[in-house]
Order: sequence, then structure tokens, then C-alpha cells
Amino acid sequence: MTPDRRLVPTGGLTNAREFVGKARYDDCMSMVLAGRNLVLIGFMGSGKSSVGRELAKRWNFRFLDTDAMIRHKYDLSIPEIFAKHGENFFREAEYQALVRLRGITSTIIATGGGIVTQPRNLPLLRALGPVIWLSADQTTILDRVGKSAHRPMLNQANPEESVTRLLKERVPLYHQAADLRIETSELTHREVADRIVSGLDQFRASNDPKNQPRMDANEAE
Repeated sequence: MTPDRRLVPTGGLTNAREFVGKARYDDCMSMVLAGRNLVLIGFMGSGKSSVGRELAKRWNFRFLDTDAMIRHKYDLSIPEIFAKHGENFFREAEYQALVRLRGITSTIIATGGGIVTQPRNLPLLRALGPVIWLSADQTTILDRVGKSAHRPMLNQANPEESVTRLLKERVPLYHQAADLRIETSELTHREVADRIVSGLDQFRASNDPKNQPRMDANEAE
């Protein structure tokens, strides 16, 4: 049976006193990650790449972006891959990128927004390390990405309609894949990074057998 991977929401941690300092970052890394990786999932415009680079800089981890891996392999932009080869080709390339990541350590991995649409990707994501879902409301997403020629899934006449449809399809999949969810809509990238560390500390505590049964962060307040 698949182990319980209950989501621990951390969007309610709003006070500055709840942000962690350097000592707690180090503690979190040693006790939660232990040389493993951190995987960021979420919709386009949720800040995965920017937050991932921030965390990698703080922790002296490597940063990898699965979309960048695909661009480098085929020497094409993502829109060019979609136009030349189609979405199915891109999804296969996305899967192969995850396969190539097996065995790496001490890396922050940002993934494409649709990586959760393939069930075969979920065990690969989970094997890499804790999976963090960066979420944002629809208005924020539209403000951040708009109608972007660099995002094929939105490069059409009505990007708002596309965002609505894709969020409806993907939110349950993000929920299924994630260990932690961080709401990013009103936060800077540094603040999101702070919330991730705080959330990882709760994740560690919730998975300690001494602290069973597991408890949501909001229930603990």
C-alpha cells in the first residue's frame, strides 16, 4: 500500500516570528533532506525557478530545471518543441528528464507545470526527495504570465480560459503529488523560500513516529 503522504498546508504562517533563521535552515537540511533533493511542482507562474534558485543559493545546492534540461537536449525552445514535435513528444522528454535525474543528491529541482499529468512521473518525483507544491490564485497567475509566447499552453486567444481549464485539471494532481503546499500569491521569492523551510520542519516532525498521528499545520496552531 502506498504510504500516507498527507498534505501539510503552510499558507497560514504569516507572522515574522515564524520565519526560521540560519541555524534552523541547517537543522532542517540535516534532519529532513539529509543529502537528498527538493522537488518543486506547481502551475506556470508560481515561482518555481526563482524560488528554487534562492534555495539553492542559501543551501549551496545545485539547481536544475527540467524544462531547461529539455531545451538543452534538443537545442530548441519549449514553444519550438511543441510546434515541431507536439505535446506528446514534450511529455516523453519530460519523463526522460526525470529518469536521468535518478541518483543525484543535494539538488533543487524545478519542474514544468504539466509534469504531474503523467502518472508515471509521480514515483520518480517522490524518489528524488520531498515534493513541494507552489500554488497561486488565478488572478496572480494571469498577472505573472499573461499571454506569453514562451508558454505554449497559454499562447492562444483566451489565456484566462486556458488558465481556468488547466488549473481545474491540475490542482487535484498537484495535491496528490505534494508533501507540502506553499501559497505564493502575496509573497516574495525570499518569503516563499522561508515558508518552505518552515514547512519542511513541520514535515519532518509529522513523519517522526514519536509524533504520530500526523497533524496538519493549521491544526497545530
